[in-house]
Amino acid sequence: MDGRAKTRIAILLIISMLLSGCAGSDQEVTEEPIEILGCMDENAENYNPDATSSDQSCVYEDEEDEEDEEPDVILNSQSEFCDDVNPHHCMLPFPAPAFLLSDESTNTGYRLHIPGEAIPDSGSTTTGAFHMVNRLDGYSPSTQIFTAFDSTPNVSGMADQYNIGDSLNPDHGTVLINLDTGEIQPHWVEIDARSQDDEATFVYVRTIKGLDHDTSYGVAYRNMVDDDDNTIEGSDAFVALRDNLTTNSAQIEEQRDVYEDLFDALDEVGVERSSLQAAWYFHTASTESMIQDLVQMRDDASERLGNEGIGCNVTEVIDDWGDENTTFRLIRGTVTTPQYMESDFPPSEMRRDDSGSPEFIENREVVFTVLIPKILAEENRSGELTILGHGFMGDGDGMVRGNHEFANMYGKVMIGTDWKGWSSDGDFDALTFSLINVEYFQHQQERHMQSIINNLAMIRTFTGICSDIDEFKHNGTNLVDSSDIDYWGVSFGGLRGPALMSMVPEVDRGVLWVGGSSFTHQIERSTHYTTFEILFTESIAYPSRNNRGILIAMLQSVWDSTDAETFLPFHQNGIEGMIQPFEMAYITSMNDFQVSSLSCDRAVRTAGIPNLESSAWQPWGVDIISDQISGSGVVYFDGQFPAVPTGNQAGSTDYHGQAHGQVVPLPEAYSMAWGFLDTGTITNTCNESCTFEGIWD
Repeated sequence: MDGRAKTRIAILLIISMLLSGCAGSDQEVTEEPIEILGCMDENAENYNPDATSSDQSCVYEDEEDEEDEEPDVILNSQSEFCDDVNPHHCMLPFPAPAFLLSDESTNTGYRLHIPGEAIPDSGSTTTGAFHMVNRLDGYSPSTQIFTAFDSTPNVSGMADQYNIGDSLNPDHGTVLINLDTGEIQPHWVEIDARSQDDEATFVYVRTIKGLDHDTSYGVAYRNMVDDDDNTIEGSDAFVALRDNLTTNSAQIEEQRDVYEDLFDALDEVGVERSSLQAAWYFHTASTESMIQDLVQMRDDASERLGNEGIGCNVTEVIDDWGDENTTFRLIRGTVTTPQYMESDFPPSEMRRDDSGSPEFIENREVVFTVLIPKILAEENRSGELTILGHGFMGDGDGMVRGNHEFANMYGKVMIGTDWKGWSSDGDFDALTFSLINVEYFQHQQERHMQSIINNLAMIRTFTGICSDIDEFKHNGTNLVDSSDIDYWGVSFGGLRGPALMSMVPEVDRGVLWVGGSSFTHQIERSTHYTTFEILFTESIAYPSRNNRGILIAMLQSVWDSTDAETFLPFHQNGIEGMIQPFEMAYITSMNDFQVSSLSCDRAVRTAGIPNLESSAWQPWGVDIISDQISGSGVVYFDGQFPAVPTGNQAGSTDYHGQAHGQVVPLPEAYSMAWGFLDTGTITNTCNESCTFEGIWD
């Protein structure tokens, strides 16, 4: 560990102790819990003494009704806060059915309720319930799916990421079924590459795209053996459900009817009940539930902004910026923007009303940067605005300046602001603190939503009240044409592009560079994760791998409000009053160590868009078009970079930016991108194959 990391951890430990009230010598002493039959064992994973207190439905042995029939199975790992089907973790299997409650008032008929007691605590603070999760009416359609057994199955004969079609074989060891339609869903299987020797190993069922919204799904594992050819055993609770054995668990008995429905559905597709070693069901959230906060903010802000915006303030003008003879004028300033965050600086939370909905606080000034290329002044003509989305921990100003050559080459005016949440404006330290108290990730995601509003305000203002300011003019000509605005997002900007285009009516076409979807499926494969892992695994944070894996998976329900995968199914037709249609070109790079091409594969399948035949990669289940694509599509470029590792692990940081950064400056790639923005057509600029000689050794 380097000195900087040690210093940061020490500071954060002190902060966390102060915030959690654990500093000082007068701490309350917790008595040893009384051994109670039918309650969680103190040595169990995620044990919490409070979860076995006397207010739960546990009984002392000498208080049992002697007249009651003895149950077939006695379960010793129970808690009112956990799903008792799997003893290896409170929240297994994932997504756990026990946290999905019936609620006729919601769109789906369900609501999520994951109590704070079920969520793993860090080494420095007690974790509370996630308000953004418990507002939802189902699990994320982008959810990870996994469970664990006493021994690790041998999955070598099952579908992997390169043989997805094998998952549809009648005798495949795992089954993912749409319970509403009865259709088997393609997927692949993966053993957790990050497992610890002292914990049960997660066995993942990997979806290949976003699941349908507001839909019930079933998961099944069957006929599996371990490396020694021993049969994998199901948990006692699951075996009791499967074999109609009674238990002493009220929770298990209450779930029996829905499990019977699941077993019947699996039987109808040829899955024998006796072959099952684990199975469960879950229901995905409705679109309305996932984006309710963002839509409410967008609609409220749009009304406050009107058709013209509120105002802008130019703070700096630099003519001939950069001394490279490409930039006529660089303009910096602020835009008046409706705000819903308590503070501009993180960590800060969103203000919410009594119903939990975002609440307007005040108008504040948000920074912007505009770059006008020299070619427009020389030719005395206007150029269209292109809004830019920067990468992880970047900023709008740097992104605009960094694209000055493209601006002059294609006669475009560049404009950008910060993607607060993951920007250089204090978010690195806030994200670091979130790793020792994951509740704070909610506040970072709320900043992401505010960033969509900031972009809305910026565009509304420069297509309205500030579209004809003096700083845009030269020799009597307004050099900025704000009648048609496109989007150009790189890396994190590529990940967030679909959310922006869905919410900002003025922007309906974009290029998404080295992006993808489903944040929690990609993060452990990213070298960005390596940057923060040293703290995330410390004793003050979450030293248990299984706790970290559960938390990462649960966070997908937090990220969904701006994750591309939420919006991509509706890019063609939109949803009236919520999502507007848009077109996008995904341009990605093979063997990307920051954003895995698996993430782009997910985005492409979720959107249902085609792949150009000259692409260097043809993902399973994606249509291929030979010469050009009219409308949305994807193209994969390959610079022959070192291969990324298989499994949910990050590659060497030596190759952190190689494939990720070298595709944008490639002439075949950027000419394809600008051509798409101008025409809406993805044209083959690669001849036979989109391959190139990358520089990496």
